[in-house]
Amino acid sequence: MIEASGADARGAFDMALPWRVRALGWAVRTAVGPYATISPAKRRVLQAHTGPAWLGHVLNGRPDPDATGTERAIPGPAGSVPTRVYRPRHRAGGLPVVVAVPGGGFTYSHPDNSAWLASRLCTRLPAVVLVPAHRRPPADPAPAAGEDCYAVTAWAAANAALLGGDGDRLAVVGESSGATLAAAVTLRARERGGPGIRAQALLQGTFDLTPSAPSMHAPVSWPFGRPRDLPDLARAYVGAGDPADPAVSPLLAESHAGLPPAFVLTADHDYLREETERYAAALVRDGVPVAHAHYRDSPHGIFSFPSWCWASGPALDRLVAFLRRRLSDA
Repeated sequence: MIEASGADARGAFDMALPWRVRALGWAVRTAVGPYATISPAKRRVLQAHTGPAWLGHVLNGRPDPDATGTERAIPGPAGSVPTRVYRPRHRAGGLPVVVAVPGGGFTYSHPDNSAWLASRLCTRLPAVVLVPAHRRPPADPAPAAGEDCYAVTAWAAANAALLGGDGDRLAVVGESSGATLAAAVTLRARERGGPGIRAQALLQGTFDLTPSAPSMHAPVSWPFGRPRDLPDLARAYVGAGDPADPAVSPLLAESHAGLPPAFVLTADHDYLREETERYAAALVRDGVPVAHAHYRDSPHGIFSFPSWCWASGPALDRLVAFLRRRLSDA
């Protein structure tokens, strides 16, 4: 059953996108450039997030000052996975645990991308929030990123008490490419017998990376994406692997039965809207409860550019309410 937000609107593609968001999208596309033409040197610079902190705060939002962020190395399948851990100030133990996978087209994923969202989940729930800096393509194609995120999730469940958390109240959250990985983590957990995940939040993600997927054939540029960027990023992520593998394309799993209840976020000016709605429908078809929030006049990256997107506040309220219900002690 889909629980729909009051902000849902079908056929809202003709709604006006604020000029400031259009301007920001143009600036980001210009600064980053088409994926296919980016030199390895520029890609390394973009991946490193070495720009001034103030610029990151302007673009991606300032972390919540009531959350403390520390860096931790968590054992992974190919060495340690650098992970940022947020804890609310002045809170005792026994908090729920959230693994928040950042977006960035797989290639540019970085904990800074989700600092605004992760730190606010930390303080608003409150919860211990872990943000994995997973391996990235093209140097490390799939399944590297998914295995890293699963390893962090499994470690968090088993070692939550070390962080002041309760491993029995565990959720995974992902934005954009992070949503792909979060969905893949729940599939791995089901197939591998754990850890137990109470909830998943899939925020404007892509769940079918096969060349024939509708999202791979966007006819025009979107505020934060070019027509060719998603196919090129997908090919880099998949590498020599099989794009139809459910560990890569969660939509193509034979069944989604038994996966945790999901919160799904879409927006009308998002080239991944249809993709996310397809995955929500697949979850519902297999008996997974889905809460769906859709926002008008909003682009891809509602939580990535919170100072620019009006929907970031209402969407955060909805997400927090969903996670509170699912991670309660009851």
